[in-house]
Amino acid sequence: MKKTISGVLLALTAVFALVACGKKTTKEGETTKKGEATTTKKTTKLTSKEKIEKKNKIVFHCWNNEFQSRVNDYYKNVNYYDANTTYLLGGNYIEWVTNPNEGSNYQDKLDTALGKDEVDMFVFEADYATKYVKSNFVADMGELGIKQDNQYKYTKDIVTNAAGKIVGSSWQATPGIICYNTTVAKAVFGDSVSHSDMETNLNTWDKFVESAGKAKTAGKKMLIGTDDWFRVYQNNLTAKMFDGNNIAIDKQLFQWVVDTKDFADEGYIFSTSADYGLWKDAWGAKQGDDDCLCVFSCPWFTDFCLTGNVQPENKESGNYTDLGYKAVAGYKSWFWGGTWLTATKKAVEDSKKKDTIKDIIAKMTTDTDLLKKLAIKYGDFTNDKPAMEALGASEEGNSKLFGGQNVVAIYAKSVLSADLSKASDYDQQICENIQSSFRAYFQDGEDHKDAATCLAAFKKALTEVIPELSKEENPGTFTTPGVTISGETITIA
Repeated sequence: MKKTISGVLLALTAVFALVACGKKTTKEGETTKKGEATTTKKTTKLTSKEKIEKKNKIVFHCWNNEFQSRVNDYYKNVNYYDANTTYLLGGNYIEWVTNPNEGSNYQDKLDTALGKDEVDMFVFEADYATKYVKSNFVADMGELGIKQDNQYKYTKDIVTNAAGKIVGSSWQATPGIICYNTTVAKAVFGDSVSHSDMETNLNTWDKFVESAGKAKTAGKKMLIGTDDWFRVYQNNLTAKMFDGNNIAIDKQLFQWVVDTKDFADEGYIFSTSADYGLWKDAWGAKQGDDDCLCVFSCPWFTDFCLTGNVQPENKESGNYTDLGYKAVAGYKSWFWGGTWLTATKKAVEDSKKKDTIKDIIAKMTTDTDLLKKLAIKYGDFTNDKPAMEALGASEEGNSKLFGGQNVVAIYAKSVLSADLSKASDYDQQICENIQSSFRAYFQDGEDHKDAATCLAAFKKALTEVIPELSKEENPGTFTTPGVTISGETITIA
């Protein structure tokens, strides 16, 4: 019998419209040169794909080639792969269905395919995880035999359904850091400034603001664009923003608006233009210049953004050296995204596919040795607590990208405070639209709009993308608890 996707799945539509991290694929799923790149590998076991006996197809939906490339390079049962297919020992093969995560494209096409029983495995992100976790499509990892004892708690909490079943697994954890440009640091604080000094200069909010002022005095900026630090605020929500019918915008998001406006007015941000929004070419290129002191980063950001933007000449070869940045924990704990994978119930009911699916999830998300290799190879922070603590305490965790600094040790401490308990279904739509709607509030001249006008634009945008707000009968409410906006004034209780 043909299944229909739940109202919740059909309801959610908008996704972060992320474009390009310089010219690379970012963790949030946008299509860029790296995302579109294809590679062909012929192993010693096979000389041509014509010799492969195709048995059972596993349809895997994703938004870029990040997980695909890790499977191709590190999953032991890979025999051969081309651009869109990975052939496994024994004849089973993975067909990768890649739909860029622009607008609502990825989720829309995934939801349609789920409704037609055309998906075996797929990936999803924290910002809309609850949507799939509470659906009737995803398989119980425990029943599948996946042991997740070493994984970080928050990565399991976000994929635990109301019945207490874990229905997804991630190979990574994504704690946030502040990367400071070492050349700019010397220009701002003097040639003798040490890494220890910089830890102090950025370890409290007051120190961070004070450092921004010193950067301005030295002719430098603190941040590239207005979006750079948005995740610090989003990842410290005080409550869920959707209760099943109503939207209540968390005051932390308006605190981002207030702080960003202050920084823009003080001249601490390089540009408020949309051209310097996250993933834009101008924003990425600026990471390679010596203009701004800080970049807010996380493990995947280093691999997918800083490497290509800071050293574009080495982008294709991957022969990266010291990026000219060092990392500190910063003034507040936060994290950025993450990718989970899961299998559909239909897929694991198929005895011809079940063992292969189980092995892929187990090897790629719970195998300590493999996760350690991924961390060393990509500078990633993988989802195995003992392995990451070991790397953080050894020279193996030292990164040439950060001049030999052991950034894993910072990640291992920061990740312990990660909390996704406030996540809800429409976080992506809310966070995307508050950034775009309030951009005009940060700008000067004829492009400037007051806070009340931006709030109205924000509410209108959400009404258009969140069905609960536009129902003809009993529409949901839009509120801003603890926040009052009138004209130019924003008051946060």
